[in-house]
Amino acid sequence: MNILYVDTTTSDIVVALIRKNDVVDVSQKAMGVKHSETLCNKVDELLKTANIAFDDIDAYACAIGPGSFTGIRIGISTVKGYATARPKPYIAVNCLEAIAHSANCKGNGCAVIDAGNGYYYYNVTSGTAPAVMPYDSDCVLNCAKADGATDYFDGAVKLIRDKFNKGEFDVNLTPLYIRKSQAEINLKK
Repeated sequence: MNILYVDTTTSDIVVALIRKNDVVDVSQKAMGVKHSETLCNKVDELLKTANIAFDDIDAYACAIGPGSFTGIRIGISTVKGYATARPKPYIAVNCLEAIAHSANCKGNGCAVIDAGNGYYYYNVTSGTAPAVMPYDSDCVLNCAKADGATDYFDGAVKLIRDKFNKGEFDVNLTPLYIRKSQAEINLKK
């Protein structure tokens, strides 16, 4: 099992190779907005560190959101580009589900990610539709929170391994947008 995992939904950049018994991780916290400049170089670094080639990859895993609109598009389009050159199955990773499965983000089954502008992306349990809630909403007070993708990395790895082992692959990588982008909101003003 060699799964290339990419997450560019937050200011962190996650690039990792998930194997059956270990993970080779070249992720970096707080990249800011340099994902498009850095992602392919990080993938090259990962392949060299793990001493494998693209032909050795069995599947591509990618975080589909929620998170930064531009970050989601960068990750998905890069993984789709790799899959065009070297076709392998996809595993889509819902970031809220990864948070709920993460040991680093303790909560009561619900998960939140900062959506900016005073709101969180919110999900009560796996399988329910995510929503947007204000920071001061009572329903998000006891939820597991993640400041960046590296905070829920272990939960994402668990989900990816589980999906791979069950053969639960996605036909496509479709962004998980919960609200309109800031550009769409500003357009209506």
